[in-house]
Amino acid sequence: MKRIMLLVAFWGIMLTAMADWTYGTARFKGNQPSSCLDHGGVKIWYNGSLSQTSLEGNEEIWEGTGDICVVFPKDYRGRQMRFFSSGGTVQIQTLR
Repeated sequence: MKRIMLLVAFWGIMLTAMADWTYGTARFKGNQPSSCLDHGGVKIWYNGSLSQTSLEGNEEIWEGTGDICVVFPKDYRGRQMRFFSSGGTVQIQTLR
């Protein structure tokens, strides 16, 4: 009985550790990155490092070393933004 309870507890922890997360109407796969910044109304969550590396015309180029999750507001009218990660995923959503 103890083994079954330990197994159930273990799988519960594993499912929680791999949980998807949401922000408003945006849904992301995996765990929520630990750092967040607001850049002109755009919410950017990231693990590792993240910086704006260049501006090409009206497009900002951002580079990071871990997972990056981006939420654009519904009526966003700012510069275009492109994100690159050398060690994780990039997920981008727009609020409805």
